[in-house]
Amino acid sequence: MGNKQSQQSLSKSNSEIKVFDVKKCISIKRDPITGKLIGVPREWASHLDADQKQIVETNEFPEEVRTHKLPECILEIQNLIQNQKNLKEELKIDQDANLGLKGLNVEIEKEIHNSGVSRNEIAKDTVNFISILEIYDGKELSFKQKINEVTQTEFLIENPAQNYIFNEQIDKGVNCKLYKIIDRRLNKVLAAKVFKFYDNFNCYQLKREITLIQQLECPYVIKYYETYLYSGCFFIIQEYMNFGNLRKLMKIYEKKIEESIIGYILYQIMLALKYLHFKGKIHKHLSSKKVLINDKGDIKLLIMDYKNEFKKDKDPYWIAPEIIEKQIIQETSDIWCLGIIAFELSEQNPPYFNEHPIRVMYNIVNQPAPKINKHRSHIFQDFTQQCLIKNHEKRTSLRDLLKHDFIIQNRERGRQKLIDLFKNVNINQNSKLKKSTSLK
Repeated sequence: MGNKQSQQSLSKSNSEIKVFDVKKCISIKRDPITGKLIGVPREWASHLDADQKQIVETNEFPEEVRTHKLPECILEIQNLIQNQKNLKEELKIDQDANLGLKGLNVEIEKEIHNSGVSRNEIAKDTVNFISILEIYDGKELSFKQKINEVTQTEFLIENPAQNYIFNEQIDKGVNCKLYKIIDRRLNKVLAAKVFKFYDNFNCYQLKREITLIQQLECPYVIKYYETYLYSGCFFIIQEYMNFGNLRKLMKIYEKKIEESIIGYILYQIMLALKYLHFKGKIHKHLSSKKVLINDKGDIKLLIMDYKNEFKKDKDPYWIAPEIIEKQIIQETSDIWCLGIIAFELSEQNPPYFNEHPIRVMYNIVNQPAPKINKHRSHIFQDFTQQCLIKNHEKRTSLRDLLKHDFIIQNRERGRQKLIDLFKNVNINQNSKLKKSTSLK
């Protein structure tokens, strides 16, 4: 009886300690003499400048504040460190080393070899090439972003099938699947993007992304509803666009797209960017895969980046030169991405398509800005060139691009032609649409 009471008392005591009360158990300070951190949990000590003699054994803590429930800001530090492990050491220029770089491991050397970038090409600008490897390896890039002080969103720990009917899988990618679903409560068609939870997943960053998106109310931005974490998977519920992304359209429509349609699409993207930039948000990963469309001619941007960082398996075709060279992301970086989308709509593929990612980034930095086909109209060529100015400080602003003749002439009349194009695709190329697996 006594043991039972003591267990109940302990259980009650433990339950009263919430995740956010972790400071009651952990107090990390810096030793004024040695400068090292003291009171660091053992699991994080090897990743931080910690005094190994004064670490904390978290297995002695109540269940609520053990390592798997430590503050997510600490988890984020570990994730960022984990993302950098492929580069064995800090890369340094060393003419005696293989490829002229010291600190390369076997995996990265193999990728460089596969990219076709030669030692002589690396030697021309080794500093920028080091930056390319860091980005390729998953380095977190700096960018300005404003998040108002709101309660951070939490994942729903329950079965989403209780609220949604999962009708059909409509797309799939390397790490995720996209389902068409129906909200049981509202009888509304939505979409669910599903991907597995894996070790070191940056939950903290995902929550920040969702918190920011919840603040956005714009007809040109995909609406987010809620996120479930159930049975080892994330279920992100969002607005449904029945034709998928813009990249899919270009894959299944083999004919040359009319400039009026291109102008309309670009105008809608620019309206979304105008809103985002006004809100202090940079898209950061703008590409044709993040532009969703439906058969009514609506065009909306998908803002959330489910992979959180620029990873090896992400296509670098749209990345701006300043991101590679200076590792900064600015509002004008979105303008470069817009220009690549314009190029893609004109030529069906982005520049350097099918090249190795390292070679793609090398060319973006070292080759002249790409130009669209000369058979396109002069004003379309000029619009694209205004977007694709390599010096981001001289790149044309969004405000000026909205006044460009190409946009003014096509921003309205392209909508109906886009709707007609969808009808043509649905009639003649429906089988290609079903087989498309462009989602990543």
